[in-house]
Amino acid sequence: MKRVIVMGHGGYAEGVRQNLEMIVGKSEHMHFVDLTKEDDLATFETKVNHVMEDFHDTEVLFACDLLGASPFRVAAMLCANNPGKYYAVAGLNTMAFLELSMNGENDLSIEALANLAIDTTKAAVARFPE
Repeated sequence: MKRVIVMGHGGYAEGVRQNLEMIVGKSEHMHFVDLTKEDDLATFETKVNHVMEDFHDTEVLFACDLLGASPFRVAAMLCANNPGKYYAVAGLNTMAFLELSMNGENDLSIEALANLAIDTTKAAVARFPE
């Protein structure tokens, strides 16, 4: 099974969790970690590592709120230490999170799952009227 860890500032991850549960229900392979204003980087890393304690050889996709910000940097370091097993993406929208919640248990590789999330975000952006 693949795991998705949604990470972000303030209540970002919790907000994504609530949003998904309202639309599609709870997803067992998705996890949510917020960086609060009280956390320093070490505390946040500890939170992430705690979530990952039981993952063992599981592939992980980190879905972060902002490219280059602290949650993304923590994810990037984990990815660098686990090439091909961990991937990180940033800036996803609700449509992408819905895809991740419904596709985390299929046969896609973790890299393909990351690409699917990015492609879905791009495809879901629109303007009305055109």
